Amino acid sequence: MSEMKKNTAKKTIILPAEKPGKNKGATDAALLLDFTANKELPFTVSTLLMQEMNGSRNYKVLPLNSEQGLQDFKKLPKDITFIIGNLTKDKLNDQKQRTVWQYNNRHSKDVSLKTYQRQKMLTHIYYRLQELKPFSAIVKWYYRQREENNITIKPAAFSNYTPKLSFELMRTDIGMLRMMVQVNINEQFFPLTDFKRHGFLLQSKNEFFLLPLKDMELLNNYPAGYADVPAAKETDFLLQTVEPLAKEYAVNRDILLQDEQTDISFHAKIYLNELNNNFLMITPRWQYGLFEMDDEPGEVFTAVDEGKRYTIKRDKAAEKEVKDFICGMHAKFAQQRNGYYYLSFTEAEKSQWFVKFYRKLLDKDIPLYGMEHLKHFRYSKHIPVINVQFDGKGIDWFDLRVEIHYGDQKVSLADLQKALFNKQSFLLLKDGTIGAIPEEWAQEYGMLFRMGHLEKDTIKLSKLHYTLLENIKDGEAISANAITKEYKEKWQRLQQHKENLFPVPAAINAKLRNYQQAGFEWMCLLDEMQWGGCLADDMGLGKTLQTITFLQHICRKYKNETHLVVCPTSLLYNWENELKKFAPQLSYYIYYKPDKAFDENVFKQYDIVITTYGRVRNDIEQMEQFRFGYIVCDESHYIKNPAAQLSKSIVQLQSRNKLALSGTPIQNNTFDLYTQMNFINPGLLGNREFFKSEFSQPIDKRGDKEKSAQLKKIIFPFLLRRTKEQVAKDLPSKTEITLWCEMGEEQRKVYDTFKDYYRENLLERIEKDGMGSSAVYILEGLTKLRQICNAPKLIKDYKDATSESVKLQELLNELEENTGDHKVLVFSQFTGMLQLIADAMQEHHIPYYYLDGGTKAEKRQELVQRFQTTDEAKVFLISLKAGGVGLTLTAADYVYLIDPWWNPAAEQQAIDRTHRIGQQQKVFAYKMICRDTVEEKILALQQRKKSLAEDIISEDTGFIKALSTEDVAYLFS
Repeated sequence: MSEMKKNTAKKTIILPAEKPGKNKGATDAALLLDFTANKELPFTVSTLLMQEMNGSRNYKVLPLNSEQGLQDFKKLPKDITFIIGNLTKDKLNDQKQRTVWQYNNRHSKDVSLKTYQRQKMLTHIYYRLQELKPFSAIVKWYYRQREENNITIKPAAFSNYTPKLSFELMRTDIGMLRMMVQVNINEQFFPLTDFKRHGFLLQSKNEFFLLPLKDMELLNNYPAGYADVPAAKETDFLLQTVEPLAKEYAVNRDILLQDEQTDISFHAKIYLNELNNNFLMITPRWQYGLFEMDDEPGEVFTAVDEGKRYTIKRDKAAEKEVKDFICGMHAKFAQQRNGYYYLSFTEAEKSQWFVKFYRKLLDKDIPLYGMEHLKHFRYSKHIPVINVQFDGKGIDWFDLRVEIHYGDQKVSLADLQKALFNKQSFLLLKDGTIGAIPEEWAQEYGMLFRMGHLEKDTIKLSKLHYTLLENIKDGEAISANAITKEYKEKWQRLQQHKENLFPVPAAINAKLRNYQQAGFEWMCLLDEMQWGGCLADDMGLGKTLQTITFLQHICRKYKNETHLVVCPTSLLYNWENELKKFAPQLSYYIYYKPDKAFDENVFKQYDIVITTYGRVRNDIEQMEQFRFGYIVCDESHYIKNPAAQLSKSIVQLQSRNKLALSGTPIQNNTFDLYTQMNFINPGLLGNREFFKSEFSQPIDKRGDKEKSAQLKKIIFPFLLRRTKEQVAKDLPSKTEITLWCEMGEEQRKVYDTFKDYYRENLLERIEKDGMGSSAVYILEGLTKLRQICNAPKLIKDYKDATSESVKLQELLNELEENTGDHKVLVFSQFTGMLQLIADAMQEHHIPYYYLDGGTKAEKRQELVQRFQTTDEAKVFLISLKAGGVGLTLTAADYVYLIDPWWNPAAEQQAIDRTHRIGQQQKVFAYKMICRDTVEEKILALQQRKKSLAEDIISEDTGFIKALSTEDVAYLFS
């Protein structure tokens, strides 16, 4: 052991001993960065005395204690010694004492005094070194540090370059995400691992760089020069670390881009400009989908959009064809190879060359840009006139004849359409003058020309687009020829809400509220025009009831038709229950379970077929052969992705007309609307690429209000949305809704296993020992079955428990759809379930508050206050026993009861956390019940035995005592 200590002792190897009897030479002073002594700070600044002695140099390190020590630097200018004086130990101590006073007077104590002092001391030293940096030619610097087993002293130099930090995401050899820190010095990039770091000093050999102080603090998070991120935490890291970081620093995130190699349609563009005020400059550019590029070498080019890196294969043959065409337009172009072509103004005007060039570009559908920048060519002084007239109609379309004039110069409709479509503000007229397109034409006619089909000077327009005529001159008179006067009158009366246009069928077992009556009539009115519609009311406003009322109406109006309702699995039996409740005369058939094969003759026997999105996707080849009366897509945002097989299958179904229902038709961006609207009214929004470039991209990326208004005008007659706030006066103060949940295969398997076990054993025990002695086992069985309904993972020590949980999935869907401007309470009797919900919400980045029996009283009040007064989190997870009473949470207007309780009064107490004095909004309470389980049976028992319902006491044992042997058999059946 002693030998080992001896071998590892530190030695200073460059401090030579003085030889006795030799004369000392001249002494010089330098500043020393000492990285060996101080533990409080990354380094200290000391004095280094250097003596020349018989050709060698001797060093002596002295502390820079006070101004007296500055005598060693008396040869330096006073300005420099003054700065050095601020680095003495006395000055630093003064600074340290001041920080105590400053710290005590701070409002925030987010850091300790020690940390605060260290930050202030480093800041003080940083600015002194910045002041000394310009004098590097006068002030000598050395540094002392440990190197292996030795302490060395070497000359130091301060760089004039300020390093900049950047970051790069990469993958390690084992696939782990790594954030690398890079240092940019004079536009050269080095990994941080190439440097030693001492606080704000970066060291590369003997050269030192001063980091900005904010960068020093940031690098404290990356002591190794990088950070590795486990796979489970990647999403949180990207959102909570990378995104904020990218707002201040360059972050290379190419590793995250999804690489897509794709063939995209090619279009050419021509840009005009003036060169040296004497030449017309013609520059071709290539448009591939949303991306535009110069004419550069290469077979492919890459572009980045919305987190994807596209590698686009260029159509070199098409590009060459355009360039050959341009070269063929003038002999001089063949020799011009600079990526652009040019002619003198005189040559461009000679024999109307430019007019002919422009015409041929239009013939090839190549748009021309930049005419507004040309100063040499003449402008037409005539005010343009456009005249649109009705010119006949068909079953679902009508024709418009369009004439455009600039004085005696006539412009073809195709030329104007191309100019507006390509956002050109000028036309080249036949006499060689430039005609300015009025700005208002784009607003009035642009969308009309885009949505219509051109045939010479006529536009064929779908009747679906009649609202586009509202902005043009005589538009009302024109649309009157295409849309019946009766329909327009009914539409106006419907908007005014003054009378009922269509009576509610007598067979409907419900009284519709005013807005529900209006929704039903809106569907009837669309049916008269054979147009589809999307009912987009807020959740809880009765979209299902309005639709069932309409289905009853059309079943009477159109005999022998079968209508199809497509919905998520979780709503399958909700539709069944609602049909039973509100339209008992309608016959229905549930087409869901695998043992039911497609049979056209079976379908024809029923008014309504109810099925799921998954069954349609699986059976589309058979189902597309059947022609339905109406197809109703409930929760139609399920088909928002037009590329998904599910969406393609739904669109393939055949019907006379269609309806879509969704409280959230737009969940992520405007493009969500496309498939839903195209489903109900094909062609309404053009093709997919048109909608993306014309509406989705401008609205979502640029917030284009004009495009948003145009889109709203197009879809206005076919989308009806009422929010809770808009119809508040028609709503009861509290609406309770049962949210049926259908277990998946794995969850159902676990449930059936436990149900069968307890059924067999309990009935034997009851028969042997009686109900009283079996109560604890009955309660145990019921509790476990209820836990499995929530999530099988709640059953401890059960090795076959699946992570599948229909309630958890449905709740997440509900929260993502409903939070928005609303606040939500989520109750469960099981804290384990609340924890599963909390974990899932963290994964989905949904902020929340959490309260259970372990929450301290003061914390409990703080959470309530924050929920009531801030928008930090809009979801509050609460256990029944901890929060079922004693809380006022009127900021919430949605309540989710994850599991039904023995005592209905306990449920009401939970709901009344928000439905109480002070609540200004309507309250919606959702009770989540798993179909064909003990939960559904408990509800049935409550209805069957009113006296039992009163006894479904807060005490679980009281509930058990009220049960008979038959009740137990029923619950476990």
